[in-house]
Amino acid sequence: MNINASLITMPAAEQQATAARKQFNMGDNRSRQYDQLVTTIHAAVLEPAKWEGLLHRIADSIGATAGGFYLRNKQTREPVRWHLFGHSDQAIRAYNECYLAIDPWAEIINRTPVGVWVAEHQYFDERFVANNEFFQRYMLPHGLRRMIGARVFDDGRNEALIAFQRGLDGEVFDQETSVFLERLSPHIELACRLSTEFARLSMQAAVARQALDRLVAPMWVVNAEGRVIFANRAAEEGGLNGISIKNGRVLAVGPGMSAKLATLLLQATDAPAQSGALALESAEGDRLTVLVAPLPADSPLVADGRRPLALLMAHNPAGNEEQPLDVLAALYGLSPAECRLAALILEGCTPTEAATRLSVQVSTVRTQLKSMFWKTATHRQTELVKLLSGALLLKV
Repeated sequence: MNINASLITMPAAEQQATAARKQFNMGDNRSRQYDQLVTTIHAAVLEPAKWEGLLHRIADSIGATAGGFYLRNKQTREPVRWHLFGHSDQAIRAYNECYLAIDPWAEIINRTPVGVWVAEHQYFDERFVANNEFFQRYMLPHGLRRMIGARVFDDGRNEALIAFQRGLDGEVFDQETSVFLERLSPHIELACRLSTEFARLSMQAAVARQALDRLVAPMWVVNAEGRVIFANRAAEEGGLNGISIKNGRVLAVGPGMSAKLATLLLQATDAPAQSGALALESAEGDRLTVLVAPLPADSPLVADGRRPLALLMAHNPAGNEEQPLDVLAALYGLSPAECRLAALILEGCTPTEAATRLSVQVSTVRTQLKSMFWKTATHRQTELVKLLSGALLLKV
C-alpha cells in the first residue's frame, strides 16, 4: 500500500515532536493525573481485569472518547489479550474483517519505535483523509476522526499496541498529549512485560500442578530444610506411611532416617546438585523408596527462580499405585527388567546388591546396565542415576 501521497513527511513530524518534548513541563493537575495513572498501571500487572479501567482513565486524562489495548503474537498476529471501549460491536467486527488490512495508521505504528506516540494528523493531511478508503469507509462512518497510538511493548514474541480516538468534531491530539503519553510509556511497557511473564508462568505452573495431581505417587517440592513449597493431591490427601509432615517439613520415619533425608536434600540443593534415593520401611513392613532430585531453576514450580529446591517422590514398590519409573520405559525404551533395576539403582544399590534383590546373577545385572547405558547415552552408573532421577521430572 502506498501512503506517501498527501502525507506530511516523517522527519518533519519527528522534529515537531522532539521540540515539544523539550518544552513540555507538566503542571500540578497533569502531575496528579500522571501519578494516579502510574499507580493504576502498576495495579494492572497482577490484576488483568484492571486494564480496561486503566484505558478509561488514560482516555479521560487526554479527552479521548474511544480506545483499545491489543496484545498480539508477532508471528501469527493472533490476539493474546485485548480491551476495547467506545466502539460498537459492528465497528469492531468491520475493522477486524475488512479494514485492519488497509489501516494506514497501523502501518505507521508498526514501524515506529516502542514508546513513541503518533497522532494521525502528524502524517495524514485533510487531502489524504478525503481520498483514503480507510477513513472514508470506516473511520468517518463510525463517528471517528482523530487518533493517537503507540506500540508500547515488544519482547520479540509478543507486542502490544494502544490507541485512542476522538469523534468527528474532536480536536487533534496535540504534542503536549503525545509527550504526556510518552512519559507513561515506560510504565506501560514494564506492566506489559510483567503481565506477559506472569501469565506464562501461571499457565506453566497450572499445567505442571494438574499433571502432578494426576500422579498416584505422593510428591513434594521442598527447600533445603525440607519445608514444603508444594505438594500434589496424593501427598496432601494421604501421603505414605514412613513419611510425615511436621511443622511444614517433610520427615522420614525411622531411626536416623530423617538425618539421611536431610543429607539428600542438602546434596540436591547444593552446587553441584546431586540426585539420590532413600529406602525406608514403614511400620507395616512395607518398603518405601524416596527419590530426591534437584528441581531446575526454570521449573514452573519454582516461584522466584532464586532459591534451590528439591523434588521428593515417594512410592511403595509393593503397592498398586502407578510406578514413577514407568516414564523411563516410554522415554528410553527400557524393558520391565531394566526398569526394576533402575528402581534399585536409584535406591543406591550396587550391582551385587541389586542382583541379590532381583534373584539374578551379577553378570545379568551388568549386562542390563550396559544395555541401559546404551539406551540412555550414559557411560557410568553415576551418570545413569542423575539422568534417571531427572527423567522423573519430565512426567510433569
